[in-house]
Amino acid sequence: MKYKVAIVDDEREYLEKISMLLDRYSQIKQKNVLFEVDIYSDGDKFLCGNPESYEIIFLDINMPGTNGMRTAKSLRAVNPTAILIFCTHYAQYAINGYEVSAFGYIVKPIEATSFNCNLDRAINALKVSQARKILVKTLHGVEIVPISDIIYVEVQIHNLYYYIFNYKNELEVYRTRGSMQEVCKVLSEFAFARCSACYLVNLRHVVSVANNEIVLRGGVTLPISRKFLKNFTDSFMKFLGGNGTINA
Repeated sequence: MKYKVAIVDDEREYLEKISMLLDRYSQIKQKNVLFEVDIYSDGDKFLCGNPESYEIIFLDINMPGTNGMRTAKSLRAVNPTAILIFCTHYAQYAINGYEVSAFGYIVKPIEATSFNCNLDRAINALKVSQARKILVKTLHGVEIVPISDIIYVEVQIHNLYYYIFNYKNELEVYRTRGSMQEVCKVLSEFAFARCSACYLVNLRHVVSVANNEIVLRGGVTLPISRKFLKNFTDSFMKFLGGNGTINA
């Protein structure tokens, strides 16, 4: 399995060290795990690249220009699901990590044991996420869809429309027959919530919620109806806080 990784750090020493540790990790795994690595010397260059394409990101916090925390907030606007691991000299910054859904922290100077432990957890989390799939019967056959790729589901009369990001990071739509009740039953345990009678939203792809509207990854905007406002807001806050199960 190959994973796309970004390393963002203004210290050349750590750009080189993390790259070396990733290479050693692949060797230990006997090439069962491979990495496609891009390096950036500051947050601005990273954000001007293609931040939505990365699955794992190692990010320094104390950088000139756009620091790591502001970079992470901008990242989450376009890539809510990436594994984000902060690398920092200052362990006290860890307390702010919940704001950007940080997956882990590595305190500099970086030790191989700590690095490999964080990377093991990251790879396992990605494997679990990628393993969760559903079958969607379309007009052209059966599509196997990773649940993590579903942005939202729309119902129109007796048709369901699954909006997903494909491997090219393009929005694609699969149409099938079914009801909102049926799809809620399948996806309720995977952090989905209804924002109206017509839409079921993957909370992992929510960029912002304001003025009774949701902005999703890719710039999609959906309304929140008055009937579903409280339930959706409660579900989203639980998701952000990591508490309990999301109820569609």
